[in-house]
Amino acid sequence: MFYPMRCCDSKLRLLETAHELIWQRSYGAVGVDQICEQSRVKKGSFYHFFRSKSELTVAAYEFRWDQMRLALDRIFSIQVPPLERLEAYFAIIRRNQTEHFEKHGCVLGCPFASLGSELSTQDEAIRLMTHQISERKCRYLESTLRDAMEAGDVPRQDPKLLAQELHFYIVGLIQEAKISNNLAGLDRMESGAYRIIGATRTEAV
Repeated sequence: MFYPMRCCDSKLRLLETAHELIWQRSYGAVGVDQICEQSRVKKGSFYHFFRSKSELTVAAYEFRWDQMRLALDRIFSIQVPPLERLEAYFAIIRRNQTEHFEKHGCVLGCPFASLGSELSTQDEAIRLMTHQISERKCRYLESTLRDAMEAGDVPRQDPKLLAQELHFYIVGLIQEAKISNNLAGLDRMESGAYRIIGATRTEAV
């Protein structure tokens, strides 16, 4: 009677292990055998849950997004002033990248942007998933910028386009930090973001 729970545990370990290994090493550098070995799941069980490494990857990154979404819902709560939401968002990005740098000895960058860049021309399911997650992030920023415009903290303009611009800037900084293996570039995130949206740091206090 405990078999369904074991299945659930095995699937969870596969999801978590796949995300971590692929984020650390890249999709191409990680095989099903490695994922199964590290997650302590038999290969037969892997194929019970997933038809391929690609299908597992989509599920693993969606699972990771669901975890992130809980934190983003708190950060971007409408109860928090708009620019304070952005401050908290910048802070959690820096904290997460720093924690992984200290753990692994290198900057891992954005898991979704890294995977999407690697496979956008090779795997349509993965490309679509990473693109959709990018759009979801933009929606958090869009609602925040719209509220900031209503509050007079940011000049009025198209909040959707501005959110995309801001998101692309943030992802670019994170990926450049990965390429240079140096977190120092993230120190410019806040000041650069405020230049893009037309706010000032004093307004964010």
